[in-house]
Amino acid sequence: MMPTTILYLLRSEFADVQAGNTSFYCPQCLLVEGLLAVFPHVRQNLDIRYVDFDRPRGDMSLYVGDNQSCPQLVFPDEDHNYSTVQSLSGNSPARRIDNVSDILTYLIQRFDLPRPHP
Repeated sequence: MMPTTILYLLRSEFADVQAGNTSFYCPQCLLVEGLLAVFPHVRQNLDIRYVDFDRPRGDMSLYVGDNQSCPQLVFPDEDHNYSTVQSLSGNSPARRIDNVSDILTYLIQRFDLPRPHP
């Protein structure tokens, strides 16, 4: 049985007082949400965790330390060609993908989805 891959996304609406007195959304997370909406079987095969904008962002630090950027795919028990390794002090390395383009590429390949038109 393949371990569940964790996908961290920011909640769809959040405040960032340093950027202004309004609500925001994460454009990179929205791209991933779009793929999940069009291909719902992908969503069903991931452990999706929505986190607040403020840090620390839920249990992310357990896997990725201080790099709590979103979106981010984390592989608790496996590696993949696209993942990078970050050593955490005193912990096992977390395998992860933290670039939205690489996340989309991984999901397309892993779930055999149609490719984006050039």
